[in-house]
Amino acid sequence: MTFERVGEVLRQQQAQGRFPGGQLVVRHRGREVVSVAVGVARGFRESEGVAPVAVTAQTRFSVFSASKAVVALAVAMLEDRGVLDVSAPVAQYVPDFAANGKGELTVLDVLTHRAGVFTPELDANPRDWPHDDRVHAALVAATPRWPRGTLAYLPYEYGWILAEVFRAASGRRLDDFVRDEIAVPAQLPGLRFGATLEELPSLARTYWLGTGSVMVAGRDLTPTFEHDNNLPEALTAFVPAAGIICDATTLAGFYEVLLRGGVCASGKRLLSEATLQRYTTGASLAFDRSNRLPLRMARGFLLGTRTPSIYGWWGTQRCFGHAGAFSALGWADPDHELAIAIVTNGNRGPYDSLFRCAAIGSAARRAAAR
Repeated sequence: MTFERVGEVLRQQQAQGRFPGGQLVVRHRGREVVSVAVGVARGFRESEGVAPVAVTAQTRFSVFSASKAVVALAVAMLEDRGVLDVSAPVAQYVPDFAANGKGELTVLDVLTHRAGVFTPELDANPRDWPHDDRVHAALVAATPRWPRGTLAYLPYEYGWILAEVFRAASGRRLDDFVRDEIAVPAQLPGLRFGATLEELPSLARTYWLGTGSVMVAGRDLTPTFEHDNNLPEALTAFVPAAGIICDATTLAGFYEVLLRGGVCASGKRLLSEATLQRYTTGASLAFDRSNRLPLRMARGFLLGTRTPSIYGWWGTQRCFGHAGAFSALGWADPDHELAIAIVTNGNRGPYDSLFRCAAIGSAARRAAAR
């Protein structure tokens, strides 16, 4: 297996109709060895009323929950600086969060998706996302659905809660911090949340191509997935858990920084290697009540497993990263010195995503082992 063959796997998937368009970037030992852009970004459906627009290496895609890893790094940097105590209750930073039985929930509970707090009405109303007061009110009103310590993936709540804690602890907006303290030193200008109204026509459109229901945290995503995720309000809002819009080059570059232990190509260290390791290792396998699947979830990072995982067909225990909806994935593989990003605009469901991404991950690992 060669790295050229890895790119062919993505091209074949697109040719098979698995997604309209996408990008794949693989970095090995600090060098870009695969860069593929294929298919159409917009105009896939005749009903859109526009001619198909080809994907290029610069096309930006919504990467959805792949954003959670960026939030985790920002929180880790505050912890590393002694600004934030993740073992403290969220209410120590955001006092009114304690309402309705949430007073004992810690920042670490949120980071590891063990807080059990959901805001389904807010999740389902993207037009409320740009309004900080509505987001805050929904978090305060929420009552835990699961006992503290139960693994139950938080689709949006993870980011909204951590962003409020971040601002209270540091006095800074999380998105501003990501821009100034991560994107700039890492030379990743595309690592940012949302887009401007002027940029919307240039973004890849999100498509739902699946059949049947897909339930996450008790909510069926399928009826409004494509509509909601293409709304201007959703694309321009700061949605910390799911709002980064970028290309595969940017997402792979982010993971290369982590692969180097938190050190940028310029030599600037973002945080200590020991702190980063606490966020990217150590999770045990548990049953996730939201996705109804077994997961190894560390502090904001999804870990690989001995058995098939989204990172490959076998032995991916040391891989760490995060998926986004059913269309994007970024991760680092320390054993093979790989930083990889897959971004597409086609969503069918978790199993389609698993098979597509695992095939690419296994191909990349075989190429790296040559």
